[in-house]
Amino acid sequence: MDKRINKINLPFTVQFTDPVTGKSCVASIHHETETFDVDLGAVQISLINNGDNSWSSVENSLDQETINEIGMAIEAHYTMLKP
Repeated sequence: MDKRINKINLPFTVQFTDPVTGKSCVASIHHETETFDVDLGAVQISLINNGDNSWSSVENSLDQETINEIGMAIEAHYTMLKP
């Protein structure tokens, strides 16, 4: 059994910089379906990777810059998992 497959589906956290406030933020990520469920504490959203280096929010509850920052942090997490 390939251990990388298990790691891909495990919840993880990412750090990103809030483009509005400039503060460092932490988000918990769950990826069990095609969306990435993001828990920011007070706000929970679902993001979709559009496949062209862009991200979208299912609910449109965050500004696009913040969505992009979280998306880049998610991509960096998965890059670190590659052997």
